[in-house]
Amino acid sequence: MKTQCIAAFLLFACLAGAQPFSTQSNMVSVTGDAEIKVVPNQVVLALGVETRDRSLAAARTRNDNAVRSVLAAIHSFQIDPTDVQTDFIHVTIRYNGSAETVVDHYVVEKSIAVTLKDVSKFETLLGGVLEAGANHVDHVEFMTTELRKYRDEARALAAKAAIEKANDLAAAAGLKVIGKPTSVSTYSYGGGSWYGRSYSSGFNAAQNVYQAGNGGANEGTIALGKISVTASVSMNFRME
Repeated sequence: MKTQCIAAFLLFACLAGAQPFSTQSNMVSVTGDAEIKVVPNQVVLALGVETRDRSLAAARTRNDNAVRSVLAAIHSFQIDPTDVQTDFIHVTIRYNGSAETVVDHYVVEKSIAVTLKDVSKFETLLGGVLEAGANHVDHVEFMTTELRKYRDEARALAAKAAIEKANDLAAAAGLKVIGKPTSVSTYSYGGGSWYGRSYSSGFNAAQNVYQAGNGGANEGTIALGKISVTASVSMNFRME
């Protein structure tokens, strides 16, 4: 019985050794990137009113009056009331520097967020609210309401770039891509204010896509520029 077991083991080892080497193809992983630049069609403006006084009641009264004037200026632009929102209210006590238990004055702050759907009115609106009493511009963000459409376009361009990159890499190695990708992952971002432009170097940059949307000029001192919508698509391919 012992001899039979040893013989069986040797036979199994011989059969296993006779199996051909794995025919799995070489793999290549690539990432395609795409960027679309579009002119924004909506802007969110966050502005604030700050008042100071030794009396808290006086600081609040002055702040309330200024905020009413600012809201009136905003409403004069026929902006939908649902696009105007009080963002935050903040009251701070400032103490005398030489005696921290002695109140020097009170600071009352209110912030208002406005969504403007006609960007051509932005500069006029900004001037109007500043004249009305706003003394802080906390945040300005230009954006597009068609973000989903542009992200889909960027993703399609990135996928095309990834496929081209895989084929170029395979050709450079004397191989060719076999069939469809074995895995795909994607990542999209952008759609807010962005006034730079990314730069890449090396082979990867050759297949990355940059596409400018239809633009236009804006008169005045506010330049709308273009916002960036980007996407990255990663794929794995078999090569032989």
